[in-house]
Amino acid sequence: MKKLLIILCLICFSTTYLTAQNQTSINKIEVIGHAEIEVIPDYFEYNINLQEYYKSENEKVSIEILEQALVKAIEEIGIKKENLTINLLQGSRRYSPDNKPTNFLESRNYVLKISSINDINNLLPKLDKMGLISTSMVKKTNKKRAEYEKKLRKDAVNDAKEKATSIAESLGKKIGDVIVISENNYDVLSIDVEESLDFHKLKGYISSGTFKTDIAVEKIKLSYQIKITFQMK
Repeated sequence: MKKLLIILCLICFSTTYLTAQNQTSINKIEVIGHAEIEVIPDYFEYNINLQEYYKSENEKVSIEILEQALVKAIEEIGIKKENLTINLLQGSRRYSPDNKPTNFLESRNYVLKISSINDINNLLPKLDKMGLISTSMVKKTNKKRAEYEKKLRKDAVNDAKEKATSIAESLGKKIGDVIVISENNYDVLSIDVEESLDFHKLKGYISSGTFKTDIAVEKIKLSYQIKITFQMK
């Protein structure tokens, strides 16, 4: 008799436990909140590639001279020297028609930090057209990204809450406390780009003076996702 009572108790306990498990799994709702915004970039990084060259057979324009001219040019358009850094040093050897090595040419890659694309447009005509090989935009972002991050998180949480509330109400229920919350974000608040400009193709176009563009810079689309599991009662 005692054994039978123990078995019955175990059966009742197992049934209650399974019922509770089922209720727990049923009485919750998981949603993904999403928020996005488009912002105008106000910070850019440009690569500037300079290389030594020969004006004549015996007259070389050194990389030091080209660098000094670059520094002078950026200061003339109102950019501080501190905004210019060296990213890469390279070199290559020239060969004669009979494939014999002759002169060695050094090149340097610089990164220039600017706040407007017109800065780079105004800079190019001031540089040595033979020593400037290419430029390329490698990064664009917005200086207030921390503020945008905070707003996007808040908006994504509110979006998740609204979705969960709507689903729960359609079932005649309400949402309760948050069970689990986790970030599900794959976007970044700065964009790395490669927009190369072959300067040699533009020599005739920007041989003198400055030029600007009234075309707006493409906005950066920022988005944020968050996964939240609510109790449903």
